Amino acid sequence: MNADLFERARNAYRAGDFASAVQMFEACKDASEISGEVDHLRGNALMKLGYPRDAAQSYARALEDAAYGKRGALLTNEGKALAATGDAEGAARCFTQALDDATYATPYKAYLGLGKALLELGRVADAGTAFRNAAIDGTNPAPASALASLGGCFVELGRPQDAVESYRTALDFATPRDDAHAINAGLGRALAAANRPTEALEAFRSATADGLYQLAPAEADARARAQAMLDAAPSAGAMAPAGMAETAPAAPGYGAAVDPLDPLGKSGAFMPDPSDTGFFTLTESEMIQQDRQEMKIRRKHRHLGLKIFIVILILVILAIGGAAFAYTRGVGFPSQQDAVAGLFNAVTEGEDASAYLAPNLSDAARTQIVSSIPEDATPTITNMDQSMTESTALVSVELSMGATTEYDVSFVRGANHIGWAVASIELHRDGVSRDESDVADADAATADEADATAATADEADAAAETPAEDASGTDGTAE
Repeated sequence: MNADLFERARNAYRAGDFASAVQMFEACKDASEISGEVDHLRGNALMKLGYPRDAAQSYARALEDAAYGKRGALLTNEGKALAATGDAEGAARCFTQALDDATYATPYKAYLGLGKALLELGRVADAGTAFRNAAIDGTNPAPASALASLGGCFVELGRPQDAVESYRTALDFATPRDDAHAINAGLGRALAAANRPTEALEAFRSATADGLYQLAPAEADARARAQAMLDAAPSAGAMAPAGMAETAPAAPGYGAAVDPLDPLGKSGAFMPDPSDTGFFTLTESEMIQQDRQEMKIRRKHRHLGLKIFIVILILVILAIGGAAFAYTRGVGFPSQQDAVAGLFNAVTEGEDASAYLAPNLSDAARTQIVSSIPEDATPTITNMDQSMTESTALVSVELSMGATTEYDVSFVRGANHIGWAVASIELHRDGVSRDESDVADADAATADEADATAATADEADAAAETPAEDASGTDGTAE
């Protein structure tokens, strides 16, 4: 392989010149030569240029290099490429195989792709399972998209109440990169299916308030149904028999509404069975004693709700206090380790690293940070000084060839003001690898020997009383 041409191809790839990168990646090795890294990066560049079919072939060739590894990432990329060509079956197969790689660092990406492919194949329940796995994957820094897709699956499966919870949870986790308009529109569709028209219309209003989002046909139909239900409610209530207008129709699949605290109706009491003769044969003293016991029970029950409310309020206050304390101590989601690991992984995979960088960085600063990070490296924070809004860390980085080096990394709060993002990264002043340290020690020893030789020469010159001017104008450095 032509190493010089390969390095030029990598530089072009990093600079965003994907067309030149593809040509140089192709030319730096023979067609019969196997190189997982070359074909991996070439596939990424082809995807950037919009050639998914060629990219899929390049990823397949990269998988032939067993020594290169990265099967999970390569199979996920191949699945995305096949999905872009319309091959949902092939995409689902690749994503499933990617999940078999126990070393794959970001399996949520494969789960997301698998869910979309299974939806294309009409396997809604299986797709929902994949989206759920993507949402709960601990490596997923932004689960809102997976949760919204899971909500859509619940709607298709006739489970609107579960869909409502999924969409609302997605809104809780939404970041500026997520489409909150689409999530609100999906929530409106789920609420309409759950026969909650007022809430559904409010969700649709949130989705279209700024005029940027256009409802999909299914969403527009759901909004029309919600409006029709709301318009028909007064007339339906007027025509219904007394006491019936207050009863809302039950959502499909959930049965009639039953108050668990009052299962028999308004009273909430169970009438005694007349066949229980003991109830009618109590003596006066027994009835008085029974009344006292029932009074004690009622007294306890009278304040039960207040006690429950107080306990819940205390727990909420403790939770908020604990979260505030953790925030001031530098805790965030994603954490500093997650942010730096995600940044290094994005550089290795050739993906957009913006999600892991501070939002106020200039384009030049972002480019400088990305270009300074080695590929195939594993970062680990070894020491950290953290505060509420800023953190600095010493990061030990294991390079692909086994050497280690150290970086000084600074973090700030990300766009959501909860998680952390990288603000700067530079080599640690004292951070040299073991090999570099050995070379430095050897150089120091050589320098000491040279100093000793020079001292001996000076003594000899002094003894011979030769003039110092003879050597003063001579430059002994080789050109």
